[in-house]
Amino acid sequence: MNHRVTKQLLVFTLVALASPAFANEFGHAWSCELVAGKTTADARAVSQAWLAAARSMKGGDQLKVYINVPIVVEASANRFDFVLLAPSLEAWGTFYDGYHEDSPVGKADVDFAEVATCSGSTLWESMKIE
Repeated sequence: MNHRVTKQLLVFTLVALASPAFANEFGHAWSCELVAGKTTADARAVSQAWLAAARSMKGGDQLKVYINVPIVVEASANRFDFVLLAPSLEAWGTFYDGYHEDSPVGKADVDFAEVATCSGSTLWESMKIE
């Protein structure tokens, strides 16, 4: 009897802990340019504030933000990509359903616009290749 119960508990535990090793992430990327007189440090600061606002919203608790800056092409020194990563398309959609002018990120957008202008966003699905 004990052996049977132990086996069932082991199977239950393994099933409960089983999950995909690598889940796809979804990235929403904007092409941005610094406002005259602003620096990458300014972009980092407003991006941190934007992320804090995003994480306070429904669906935003697992969001990540990166800014990608070019390091080789000198002509692009004032450009960067603002990349929002979501753990699933559902999380991204839940977050964006609440994204409007009066939302926390809508208000953070006002401060962001004083540092950089962004356009041309794209939504990407990232799949890890082994």
